Amino acid sequence: MTRDPAPGSPLEAGSPLSLGLRLLDHQLLGRELEMLGNVDDVALEERDGRLVATAVLRGPGAWSHRQPGALGRWGRAVWRRLERAEDPRPLVLPLDHVLAIGSAVHVDGWAEEYLAASDHAELWLRRHLVGRIPGARGGKHRFGGDLAPHPRDDTALTLPVGARLLSDLLGAAVVRDDGSESGRVVEVRAAQDSPRESRVGTLVVTSVVHGPRRLGGGLGYRDDQAMAPFLLGEALRRWHRHDTESAWEQVQSLDWATRRITLSA
Repeated sequence: MTRDPAPGSPLEAGSPLSLGLRLLDHQLLGRELEMLGNVDDVALEERDGRLVATAVLRGPGAWSHRQPGALGRWGRAVWRRLERAEDPRPLVLPLDHVLAIGSAVHVDGWAEEYLAASDHAELWLRRHLVGRIPGARGGKHRFGGDLAPHPRDDTALTLPVGARLLSDLLGAAVVRDDGSESGRVVEVRAAQDSPRESRVGTLVVTSVVHGPRRLGGGLGYRDDQAMAPFLLGEALRRWHRHDTESAWEQVQSLDWATRRITLSA
């Protein structure tokens, strides 16, 4: 099974990346390491027979979509009531504006302005509360980026028609073409479309990890022994010992409506 870079280190050009483990619920950080919200989902698109990750989503709308039952419905209802827009939608940030993915997701200057301007409550808190805390501003962005951003006039940063979500792929049923069951998706791995040192950019899905158990599957314990206390890590790795990683080339079909993947034998 392929391995991610060490936790806390930035993604290196061409390296494999576990989308669930390294993106979902991770903090978005600006040039001075200011907090700009969390990654609440990842946008996926089918292009030329490939499945690619193109953007990260932020906001209660994306977060509530991932929550089960009443919690998800309650989250969506509260979000729609508090949002100013008549038809509110999650914020979409293209991966071309992500500089590095490590223990957090570092974005460039344009993305910082875009994220801050789109969240009035968070912007107010940053200016009037967080910004007044000594040491709250972390200094120069260690991954570079445009230090004098000029936000582009782009109001079309929304999910394109036909786009899918990582949260809908995680947990999908996996079957072989002979009809035998092969568990459910616990992780999705991807790599850069073309290796770039300065930015992450589009990520092409290379494989899915699937198995009979989902509990703890997205926590990274099975991939890195430093991710948990020894006994807990060993217990979770044993719990997931039957997980299998299948290359994306083995996927014969993917039914998004029923959340079902069919693999070649």
